[in-house]
Amino acid sequence: MNRTFIIIIFFVIIVCGLIYLKFYKNNNVNSQRLNRNINEEILADSNNINKIAATILQPITNSLQNISAAPEDSLSQITTNKTSNSPFVEGELILRVSDDAVMKQLESQLEEKGILVLRRVDQLGFIRVKLPDKMRADEMKKILSEIDDIKEALPNVRTEIPKDVNNIPMLDHGRPITAVANKGNELLKNTDPALRAELGNNIIIALLDTGVDDTHPDLTEKTLQGYNFVDDNAITSDKNSHGTACAGIIIGAGKNPDSTIGIAPAAYLLPVKVMDDNGKGNSFAVIEGIVYAVDRGAKVINLSIGTLRDSKILREAIDYAISKGAVVIAAAGNDGEEKTLLPAGYKDVICVGAVDGAKLHAPFSNYGDKIDVVAPGVAVYTTAPDGGYKSFTGTSAAAPFVSGAVAALLSQSHNLSPAEAMEKVLNLADNLGPANYDYLFGNGIVNIKRLIEKDSDSIYDAALTTLYFEPANLLPGSETKVHFVIQNQGNRTISFGKFLYQIGEEKKEISIRKLNVGECEDITLSWTVPSEKPEGEMRIQGYFKISEADDEPMDNGQAVILQRAEWE
Repeated sequence: MNRTFIIIIFFVIIVCGLIYLKFYKNNNVNSQRLNRNINEEILADSNNINKIAATILQPITNSLQNISAAPEDSLSQITTNKTSNSPFVEGELILRVSDDAVMKQLESQLEEKGILVLRRVDQLGFIRVKLPDKMRADEMKKILSEIDDIKEALPNVRTEIPKDVNNIPMLDHGRPITAVANKGNELLKNTDPALRAELGNNIIIALLDTGVDDTHPDLTEKTLQGYNFVDDNAITSDKNSHGTACAGIIIGAGKNPDSTIGIAPAAYLLPVKVMDDNGKGNSFAVIEGIVYAVDRGAKVINLSIGTLRDSKILREAIDYAISKGAVVIAAAGNDGEEKTLLPAGYKDVICVGAVDGAKLHAPFSNYGDKIDVVAPGVAVYTTAPDGGYKSFTGTSAAAPFVSGAVAALLSQSHNLSPAEAMEKVLNLADNLGPANYDYLFGNGIVNIKRLIEKDSDSIYDAALTTLYFEPANLLPGSETKVHFVIQNQGNRTISFGKFLYQIGEEKKEISIRKLNVGECEDITLSWTVPSEKPEGEMRIQGYFKISEADDEPMDNGQAVILQRAEWE
């Protein structure tokens, strides 16, 4: 038998012994209550024998009785035994200190007991410590209970870049997924070359990621000296490519014919390496990066990274950044599920989902009531390490578009608070999906033109944003509703307009008396799907025409063409 197997057998025996003793001491208690207690006290959050053994070896939750409680399921999993699937960094704790003035004294106290202080963030009062491999639970309890300056013990949550979706099939249940053209500028209505060159002027955008290739011709002029919190040095090079791809979307200079200009090419990029070359990291490194960035003047923070576990220290670092005047933008995640990564899901963070080149929901993009806005995220052409270029897919690609848009906004309006900037981005987005907020698209897709011209009244722009059916599946002979959603996407009130529609052979027009800035109207029409197969294709389309000259006429109409095969 190998040593590991013997250890496992030993702890199985211990568990059985505990169960027996508990039964012996409580023989008047019914078996249902006994089983419940055993599950709660011994088998909590345990799916295998290794976890049971780890819980017995290091019941840190029970040992920190004099310290403010952290989530019990969190601290019970922090052990010096390595488990590959743990959401926490094993053998580490984050300690909250009552006063940063006692930091050095506390370091000495802990190190005398064999607890190594790895890092500290004085601005937030947190220190990161490494526990000795053989420290018993009672020793840990005794040490921490004797130090009054420790107010809380928290887990160091693992973080990572979102799931890699760069090689997904370009089909979603038979529907083609459209690549993003021209780096998404048309989708974001960022089409004025002269104006684009000045966007983000003198705004510092911090990119917390895997690093950046600051020697790339499209990045070198606007990339500042940053810091590497993975290796604790100033080398922020990128061997993963994730961070460099994000950087190109934000500040790409378009130095050669094969490249394109970023969303905020006049901004400065501060690279902060908080993910290793495999795209893995931890929440303490992220909070170090956030504090470092805002203390050096960053007004925009891009986090195309995250975790599914709540982290109190991460929330507090976000609050610190906002208090310093920074806007935080984060990727929703690439699981294609109704959830969002953190910190994207936090209240004051702009949570970004992804759409394809046709403004349709990208099937990998997470969704739900935490989504704030969407941006292009399918096959975006951007920078890669060693002076190269690549196709980049994911909400990691979408978030930098929004970061660039925020930098563009702040370069035009320096006095906006983070809350005001966030409000502008959400309120001036172009609707997608059903009218107003939608769990796939949030408030819609970012409109850079409206953001930077928000204080003028120069834009007339009516749009038919969505055409959809309810129910979505059209069955011959069934009753359905056809929704045409129109929106005023300019910055002037539309006083009068006409909506023209065609459903099969029926053609009509509807007068629209008034549409305020940003306002949506859902024109809903009942329709009976023909029972008989049509002789040719059946066209369903709409067009919104206003009396004024429309600045963006290309988005005024939409059409759906039903083929004969739909009736087969």
